[in-house]
Parts: sequence; C-alpha cells; structure tokens
Amino acid sequence: MCVCNKDGTEEYAEVPSPPASMFRNLSLRSLLIEPRVPEYPVHGESGARSQLVGLVVDVIMRAWGTVIVILTMLMVATVDTKIYGRCNLAMKLEKAGLNGFLGYSIGDWLCVAHYESGFDTSFVDHNPDGSSEYGIFQLNSAWWCDNGITPTLNLCHMECRDLLNRHILDDIMCVKQVVSSRNGMNAWDSWTRHCYGHDLSEWLKGCNMHAKPDAKIMTS
Repeated sequence: MCVCNKDGTEEYAEVPSPPASMFRNLSLRSLLIEPRVPEYPVHGESGARSQLVGLVVDVIMRAWGTVIVILTMLMVATVDTKIYGRCNLAMKLEKAGLNGFLGYSIGDWLCVAHYESGFDTSFVDHNPDGSSEYGIFQLNSAWWCDNGITPTLNLCHMECRDLLNRHILDDIMCVKQVVSSRNGMNAWDSWTRHCYGHDLSEWLKGCNMHAKPDAKIMTS
C-alpha cells in the first residue's frame, strides 16, 4: 500500500494480514450462509472505499449462499415425485390388483386420479376445515393419514408425506381400504361427478394391458 509523506515522498507499507483467529471454527454452513469478509483498518477515503467493497461482497456471498440452500431443498423435495402417464399408471394399478377390486375397473381409478390430481403424486390440496389431501388419489389427512397437524383417525396408519412420492403401492393399499368402506368410490366427489355412469373405456384406449374397462360398477 502506498503512503505519501509530508515531504511528498512515497513509502510502501505492507497491508496487515487478517488475524488467524478470524478463520478458526469455520464450517460449510458458515461459508454458505454467513460468509465473513476480513475487516482491515480504515484510513481515510481509500479505507472507506475498501470497507464498502467488502460489505458489498459480503452481501453478495450471503445471497448466493441462500440461493444454493433453497435450490438444494427444492431438488430434494421434488426428486422422488412423478406425474404418471395414463397407460403407465393403468399398468401399475392393474399389477397391484385394483382391476375389478370390489367391482371397480381400472377406468374408474384412472378417472378419479385424473380429476383429483392430474396423475401427479406430489399434489397437495387444502380444505376450508383445515385438513389437507395428499397424493395421486388425494387422501384426506383427517381420515386416512397423519400430517402432524390435522387431528386424524389415520385409518391407513401412515404419514401423509409418504403419499407424495413416485412409489404408489402404499397409496393403492390405502385406497383399497377407502373403497372397502360403506361409501365405496362415492368417497371421491370427483368420481360421482365425472366418472360414475360414464363410458370409461376411453381411459384405457391405446394401453397395452389386460384390464377390461367394462368391469361391473358397484354403487353401494
């Protein structure tokens, strides 16, 4: 660093190194979230400018660290979800034994899943009563699963978050319990409005599988 003397001559002084203690006890979290910029002694306008630059760098590093953390959380949250294709889901449901289960066809289940979630396993909907509905079949937190918030009967003995991943066997086991209740598929308003009494053969059109779309419908 150049220092001007009173007689106009120049001298060069060495910039003091930051104390070693400043870099002790650093963790990955502190580097990402709370970066530290070494503080140098302030001498006049040049020192003030250096301190301002350091402050700007500190703000940028903090913001960038926050962005990294948010992106990481989003990646973890979405990596195991899936929006199923119609025929892919149909084959999954058939393999799990839903075709003809209690008289309902794969067409019934595809119709419900479409109108409830758009075949999206990560879909969550919130109701005015405070309960929420989860997953591809929109199972309610007050009755079928536990979200840790809503008072629940948890009749399927599972956590609601387990309904949000691509592995839908647990969802299928739960919906079997739902349709085994007195209401059957009337438990889903979407089935009553959009599926019951309609031609469901279109839901299996083009799918290479053995399921029959004209399975007998029970309306108990």
